[in-house]
Amino acid sequence: MRILLFIFTFWAMLQAQAIDPYLQHLMQTPLAKAQYKTYHLLLHGDQHLADALYDARFDVQSQFGDFATVVVPQDRLTELFKLPGLDRVSLGVKVKPMTSLAVRYQNVQCAYEKGYTGSDVIAGIIDTGIDFHHPMFIKNGKTRILSIWDQTIDGTPPSGYSYGTEFSEAQIDQDLASGQPFSVVNHHDTEGHGTHVAGSFVGKDPTTSPPDTLDGGAVDANIVVVKTSYKNPDILDAVNYIFSKADAAGKPCVINISLGNQYGPHDGSDDFNTSLSSLTGPGHIIVRSAGNDGAHALHYYKTNVTTSEDIQFGYCKYFTLWIEKGDNLLTVSLKWSTGSITNVAQNGHKSDSGIDLYLTSASYNPNGKVAVYIFMDNTNLKNETFTLTLSGLSDNNHNGTIKRHGWADTSVVAEPYGAFSQGSLYGNSFYPFTLANDACNPSVIAVGAFITRSQWPASDGNIYHYPNSGDVGGIASFSSIGPTASDSSKPDIVAGGSIVLSARSQDAGYQAAFLPPAPYTDHYAYMQGTSMASPVAAGAIALLLEKNPDWGPSDVINYLSHHAQGTHRPANVTADQLAVKENPNTYDRVFGYGAVDLTDAFNADPIDPIDLQPKEYVLYQNRPNPFNPVTRIYFNVPGNKKQHVTLNVFNMRGQLIRVLVDQNLSGQHSAIFNGANLASGIYVYRLSVNGQTLAKKMILLK
Repeated sequence: MRILLFIFTFWAMLQAQAIDPYLQHLMQTPLAKAQYKTYHLLLHGDQHLADALYDARFDVQSQFGDFATVVVPQDRLTELFKLPGLDRVSLGVKVKPMTSLAVRYQNVQCAYEKGYTGSDVIAGIIDTGIDFHHPMFIKNGKTRILSIWDQTIDGTPPSGYSYGTEFSEAQIDQDLASGQPFSVVNHHDTEGHGTHVAGSFVGKDPTTSPPDTLDGGAVDANIVVVKTSYKNPDILDAVNYIFSKADAAGKPCVINISLGNQYGPHDGSDDFNTSLSSLTGPGHIIVRSAGNDGAHALHYYKTNVTTSEDIQFGYCKYFTLWIEKGDNLLTVSLKWSTGSITNVAQNGHKSDSGIDLYLTSASYNPNGKVAVYIFMDNTNLKNETFTLTLSGLSDNNHNGTIKRHGWADTSVVAEPYGAFSQGSLYGNSFYPFTLANDACNPSVIAVGAFITRSQWPASDGNIYHYPNSGDVGGIASFSSIGPTASDSSKPDIVAGGSIVLSARSQDAGYQAAFLPPAPYTDHYAYMQGTSMASPVAAGAIALLLEKNPDWGPSDVINYLSHHAQGTHRPANVTADQLAVKENPNTYDRVFGYGAVDLTDAFNADPIDPIDLQPKEYVLYQNRPNPFNPVTRIYFNVPGNKKQHVTLNVFNMRGQLIRVLVDQNLSGQHSAIFNGANLASGIYVYRLSVNGQTLAKKMILLK
């Protein structure tokens, strides 16, 4: 890790060959000599500088190439300046912890000035838990958290569920007032990830100075937290649980999920993402991290027509391969130096030495594609090279291509597809099609990460920097790259994700390098990742939803894709060194449509309504569901010209129960259904417009 140390010095340093301009400015004040008895300096010189420093017994902290960091007593500065080979002494402006580098870049103050602070929105967090004793989540001595569902411990689960433990707002407040932390609510965030996410999303710490130094986006939102087991079914339960809490409160909801992996078809068609999509709709928004695999060689892609092919990769937990819809693959084999699995036919499976190989037919997978699945559970083979042989490939759809997308869980693919550069300041290549599988869902807002902080001050007195990782305004060196396997435009947007200072869980451990200086050390920590960018964006999106509570995913994406902003490289950094987003509101696979910007949503001029017209017929799941006795049904009718619309409710025998809508409409609408005089059961609601008919089921449960 590259370490940069900056300190203040005094007027005599102006005699050095190259002096930091800020140092020159500072040292014109008489206070400096009295205040700084020792100096932390970054030095640059020739190849002899390090030896000269050591020979003279200067206190060298780190040495890397032509740079060295030193701690120098004031009375040895003149001696330092005489060292052979020294040509630059650096200081730089003293930095201070501010999450607003990421959050405020999105112009959230435009919302605050109009009175939108998140108070009429529920913020849902599905993650590693939350440190509910953190000051960011307490207001006037009371918790801002409505409930915590810890899926990982046994106890009293939420109503309607049979696992985990639910802690109520009243129990959390009781714990806060008890003087014995965790005596009432035995919930901990031992990893710290969820607490950090929550801080960027909704945190507000009135104890900092100035008071808004470390705020998240939706600073007054109430919070619902689920500590997840990481199992997809449980995550679906968590989403449903949070949305139900929001519906009961009569508020729209934004859920942040900073979790993901590479397992799946990367087109949103798998069962988990189809189910997840069904839970979204007006007032139900999910924001997801794009993934941290942009620099990882884990994706394979070819399109040529051939009858057979060999694909090589290293040991991994899993590798999946998807054949273009309509094309075919008859058999697959896998070999390595000490074993092999041969001739697995469609819907077949064979195992050897802890390796499982499957070939599934087009009818097996929801997207209608033939797929290969490989699972490895034998670390004795971790140094092996595996060769997957595809036999009987055929271009059955006769379009001149056989697209083959493959993903491993880690960087092991021998011939990764499409490496490209984002500038000479990066030490890595980037790879397209590296989005996390769940970020490819068209019903979620997928968020990549760009750099809002390139170096950070730590509690040990050092200033740190990741070498060869870009600079401010560039894409984060880890941020996953689009598009999806179906060539859809993801990620949607980017937000600050490197480096983000946010809430620190008291139950998690941190290295000193990732803790800020006093007085922030005890409650805050630095982290980076699209996991950190996603909640930064989610906070801004929550403010959008507070103003537009009936917006669904397509509405939010439509706003973000028409009202984004670019990113900006530092002065004296060239385009060859650092690519930035220079054309916002046009899609590219790295930055999506650009960085979030709330300016247009909250300024004096209304948003052009044409931008927000629905583009397709949509009938959303009613909410709440199940309901007793009232629920709301949302639907979209595209186009500016009104069309005749009917929305009717039927029982399971097909008998008409009620006509909810029978009029000419266009745009986004909703209708209330009251089942007070009906028996519990399943009912069907049907939307008919312009020859199109859409239907869904709902449950009345008394």
